[in-house]
Amino acid sequence: MDTSSLTFQQLFRPGSCSNGCTVAERCSIDFLIDERSLLNALITAAGDHSDYMGCFVKGFPEPNNLSNSRLLLCEHAETESGRILLYICPECGDIGCGSYSVHVRQNDDCFTWDSFAYENGYEEPLIIEGVGPFTFEKHAYEAAINDAAGI
Repeated sequence: MDTSSLTFQQLFRPGSCSNGCTVAERCSIDFLIDERSLLNALITAAGDHSDYMGCFVKGFPEPNNLSNSRLLLCEHAETESGRILLYICPECGDIGCGSYSVHVRQNDDCFTWDSFAYENGYEEPLIIEGVGPFTFEKHAYEAAINDAAGI
């Protein structure tokens, strides 16, 4: 079975204030699969905008711990679809603004990410064609997720 590598890079969204409209500064993570941005792959496949933050965000330890537990399958997914949120609204983190999610499965020695979708919590998830599935070696996956959660 071919496995992919999972790493991450910083995803920085600068803050701004213009004409009474404030945009929050966010420092989060972007997952890299085989050294390629997963966010870029998803937004390209979906034809979407790129204003998202990763599920691990600097300064938010409790939500980061919860995302960590979900991606390691120690906690249930937060969506009705059973998918885990990977990229969320950079202003509020709410699924209602739109998010990218993934089904995570585990067997003895691997984790697999498949069935990527765009979700908003009130419409049927929109499956993203042409991205994934990706399979990761268990110990490398656990290390990458734990490292990313420590942002």
